[in-house]
Amino acid sequence: MHSESHIDADRAPNEEQPRMRVPRQWRRLFETLGVVGSLFLGGFGSGYFWATRNAEVQMTRQREDHLAEIDRLREAFGNGLNSLAGRVNQAAGTAASAALTAGEAASTAQTAAQTANQAAKTAAKEFKKP
Repeated sequence: MHSESHIDADRAPNEEQPRMRVPRQWRRLFETLGVVGSLFLGGFGSGYFWATRNAEVQMTRQREDHLAEIDRLREAFGNGLNSLAGRVNQAAGTAASAALTAGEAASTAQTAAQTANQAAKTAAKEFKKP
């Protein structure tokens, strides 16, 4: 009662299971896609690796260049500011001296005005005496 025409697929060993093969064209297509895909992904991966490595080196170089430029500008403008500070201090001293001189001149002018006023009063008294 055992018939070879009917195989119970759930209980049969793998060798006896019905097998369905993918057509040759499809297998070649999948093979080609696998090769091309691995070439593409390999190129993409290695390109990405080298690009990030280059970017890190370039960022480091750019950072060093920026810091060197900041130091150069600091030195250049620092020297300018130091010489300018000296000139400003000198100008402030000159302005203070001029203010002191102006104050003395005002005091002298006030004294001269008082003397002239006294002289005018005296002259007026002398002029009124007949």
